Amino acid sequence: MDHNLPMEASHDEVVLDETATPDGSLELVAYTAKRTVWVGIRSKGSSTNAAIGLHTGSEEHYVEATVSIRSSWGVAFGAVSPEIEQVEVHNERGEVFPGRIIPLPQSFREEYRGAWGVADCERECRLVGRDDRGRSIEGAMVRPKRTDLSAEESLELIRKHCDSGLRYYTWALKRMPSIPEQADHVPLVESHRAMLANVLAYVEGADSERTAVSAREEIIRRYVAAVEDEGWEPPLRSGPDLGSPAPI
Repeated sequence: MDHNLPMEASHDEVVLDETATPDGSLELVAYTAKRTVWVGIRSKGSSTNAAIGLHTGSEEHYVEATVSIRSSWGVAFGAVSPEIEQVEVHNERGEVFPGRIIPLPQSFREEYRGAWGVADCERECRLVGRDDRGRSIEGAMVRPKRTDLSAEESLELIRKHCDSGLRYYTWALKRMPSIPEQADHVPLVESHRAMLANVLAYVEGADSERTAVSAREEIIRRYVAAVEDEGWEPPLRSGPDLGSPAPI
C-alpha cells in the first residue's frame, strides 16, 4: 500500500471525523487522486501530512491501515472492508483503545469505510478490526476474493492444503536426520505431519476422533510411499527452514 501523498489533482478532500489528541485536534480526511481513494490525517487547520491509498497492494486486506507515532501517542488510520463491524487500536503493551468507523462519501464509489483510533504508545500502534463473527482481524489478513464457496469447494481446499503439507513434511523427515542442525526438530515436524493427517482423515470420511486417529497412521504410510515412489520434492528447494516449519 502506497503511503505517498498525491495531493495534486485532488479537489474533493472531505473531513470524515475529528478527535482530540495530546497535541490538539486531529482530523481524518479522504480524497481521490490518480484513480485511487486516499485516507489521511492532518492537524486541524493544516494540510494533510500522511495518507494511505486503498487497494494499492498486490492483495486486498480486510484492514488497510498505517500509523503515525508521535512522542507518547500514535494514531492508526486507514479503511476497513464491509465485513468489519468495529475497530480498536492496540499498542506494544497489549493495551486496547477504542476506534471509529466512518463511511466514505457515496461519490467516491468505495465500499470500504474510513477507520481510525488514537492510543498511548511509544513504538507500536496498530488498527485491529472485528467482523460479524467476532473474529479479531489485523492488517496482514487477506480478504478472500470469494465468499460463496460451497461446502464441497471448502473441503477440496482443505484436502489440497493437507496433501501439500503431508508431502512436504514427509520429504523433510527423510532428509532431516542427516543434517545435524535439523535432527533435534524431527519430533516437531512429525507432530505437524500427524496433525495434518488427522484433518485429512475427517475430509476422507472419519466421523469421530477415534476413527480419525485410527486412520492417521495409514494416511502417513500412504504419503511415505507416495513421496518415495514419485521422488517428490518441494517446488522451491530453498523453502522454509525445516526447524521452524512454515504454514504450507
